[in-house]
Amino acid sequence: MNEVSKVGFYQLNNNINKNNKVVNFKAAQNVSKEEQQDAFIKDYEKSQKRAKRDKNISMAIQIGTFGIFAAMLAFVAHGSGVFGKKVQKAIAKDISNEKTLKELALGKELQKQTEEIKLMLDRKDIFREKGLKSMPPIFVYSEPGAGKNAWVYALAKDTNAKLFEVNVLKFNDMYHGQSENNILKFIENVAKDAKKNPNQTVIVYFDEIDSVAMKDEGLNKELTNKLHNAFKTGFNELLKIPNVQIIGSSNKACKEEALTKLLDEAIINRFGKKIFVPLPNTQQLQNCIKENFSKIANKKYIDEALLKDNETIKKMCDYLSQDGHHVSFRDLEDIIAQAIVLSEKESKGGTIKIAHLKEAVIDKANQLNWPQSEIDAFKAALEK
Repeated sequence: MNEVSKVGFYQLNNNINKNNKVVNFKAAQNVSKEEQQDAFIKDYEKSQKRAKRDKNISMAIQIGTFGIFAAMLAFVAHGSGVFGKKVQKAIAKDISNEKTLKELALGKELQKQTEEIKLMLDRKDIFREKGLKSMPPIFVYSEPGAGKNAWVYALAKDTNAKLFEVNVLKFNDMYHGQSENNILKFIENVAKDAKKNPNQTVIVYFDEIDSVAMKDEGLNKELTNKLHNAFKTGFNELLKIPNVQIIGSSNKACKEEALTKLLDEAIINRFGKKIFVPLPNTQQLQNCIKENFSKIANKKYIDEALLKDNETIKKMCDYLSQDGHHVSFRDLEDIIAQAIVLSEKESKGGTIKIAHLKEAVIDKANQLNWPQSEIDAFKAALEK
């Protein structure tokens, strides 16, 4: 089991409220990813039990004058957009400037899975003739910042697919019944578009699907079930369209068995393929650094050695990608931004140098609470 030194599993949400106490995983020593995941699941299950226990007490509070009045307004304006959110239009995403799968430099296992999926999409007509009625829905999960979206965009680009992306959080609406209506309307619009050109592969990407698929045993169980049912209804309609590939994603789990503990089983089991996107490897980090600095139009701000010193950058990326360091693409973006800031602090209009990048990595390591011994080892590796 890989050990994580002082690094919390949730890089975007490191603190979990547990019985009104804040648990900071970053302050923990030698806590594995699996242990952190289990701790999150246990806390989540306990909160659900507490919510279920308090349900009867809170129901009385819910039934009041304001609640009745709001329900009447929602009934009058249901689906009109006067109250609540308007239904999202089905607009295909422009992926012309996105990376290709080759540019992503995927790891060996992910590359193998990706090639199989690409084969199915490229030869969907042959697979259909061989008895495959629809393409198996794909569920992509990972830690935050691992590159799930980039993988979906690259897959769509390499297969010349039309991509409809929706952040499922935007479906949620405060008015009773409106969230379910939003989901069904959006799927209906996508289905119409897909049917217009049956030869065109259409990828429907539900980002952050956990916002409509999380289990709920508390106060909102009835509403949650209605939302689940609406999503499953729309999901089944999309499955009937041969040229549609459904993809969902979540960053709530680092292992497959955790998915069924956190998400509604009837929804998660509809996804025939589960794909884990690991944190970026050395080559991916190296490519990202080169790409970011090469995009700077005025080359006077870039030290030539920064673009040519592949050996030093590779050593940096080797260390950043080691198990337990938990460096994501988002972390790397922070590192690059900090290197630029450091160059400007040194001198107005100064060039960005390897030294700035090195210092930025050390700053990020301190933010992530790496042990001093790890930081010292990183410094020593670069000096060799």
